[in-house]
Amino acid sequence: MKQEEINALKARIEKNPQDYEAVEAYAVALSDMGENEEALKNFIFLKNQFPDNAMNYYNIGIILEKLKMNNDAILAYEKAHELDSEDTDFMYNLAIVLIKADRHDEAEQLLLKVIETDNEDENSYFHLGEIYTRKKDTQNAIKYLSKAVELDNNDAIAKFYLAYQCKEAGYIDDAITLYDQVISQSPDYSWAYYNLAAIYTEQGDEHKAIMCLNSTVKTNPSDIKAVKLLVKLLCKQNQYDKALHHLENTLKILPDEADLYYLMAEINKQTGNKEAYSKYISSAYEKKLTFTGDEKALEAEYKKLQNEIQPPPKEEKKEEPKKQAQAAQTQKNTPKTSKT
Repeated sequence: MKQEEINALKARIEKNPQDYEAVEAYAVALSDMGENEEALKNFIFLKNQFPDNAMNYYNIGIILEKLKMNNDAILAYEKAHELDSEDTDFMYNLAIVLIKADRHDEAEQLLLKVIETDNEDENSYFHLGEIYTRKKDTQNAIKYLSKAVELDNNDAIAKFYLAYQCKEAGYIDDAITLYDQVISQSPDYSWAYYNLAAIYTEQGDEHKAIMCLNSTVKTNPSDIKAVKLLVKLLCKQNQYDKALHHLENTLKILPDEADLYYLMAEINKQTGNKEAYSKYISSAYEKKLTFTGDEKALEAEYKKLQNEIQPPPKEEKKEEPKKQAQAAQTQKNTPKTSKT
């Protein structure tokens, strides 16, 4: 809505606060502009004027959801659904916010009712697939995600979820095909590259795995999990320089990740660069709060290295007290030369 139209609505309301049509249009416009708190005030005003109007509660639910007040949004959507139990929009929005609240069983029943009324609602099939994914019900997840993809073949997210479930069910070729389609549709979808790399790693195809991981790191340089797997595979092929290069680049972005310093240390240890090994083990130990490995082993390795670099000083050998006393006595009893 253009600014002049919004100004005209505001003028109408100022002239007649009971112009409810203008109030509703103004509230919608405010929400579209991101002025959600002000929009909420106007929708609450309308709700107070028309407490039996389901649409007012529905609109309040939308605003509350935008404000991340999910518990209050649930109450608003539930009231809308209570006032009009046949409206599929009310059921759908209530289901989505219930999913956010981990109330999956309730959301599941609402979405099943939605597709009973509209069996081509792709979003409902997708979210049912999401619910079954969370419940680890692989077969139902595949069933509903497949329907979502059938209804909208351009939905890369639905294909990604479906590919993951196919992998879980052991349908590896289907998973690879779907991940390839996701990448074709969304070339920057880094997780698709990573999941493909994981499949190829399990299959022993390290070349394809490395290619996918290179793409993962290129699209998401801060994906430390991908970097660690890539480094592991490169080292396995003795490509230490490339492994170090990736670690150095990632450390520029994530300078506090102890795991990266530890990997740098281990590679330099394997390649015989003791100075670099010492440097990176020390850095890993300094950042040990972010270390995900065996912290005690890291501490032991660090202390061992410190002892090698700076061995503890040896204690000076002291004469026994008795001998010292004897020496002093000897000195005292030495004859003096007479003066002439």
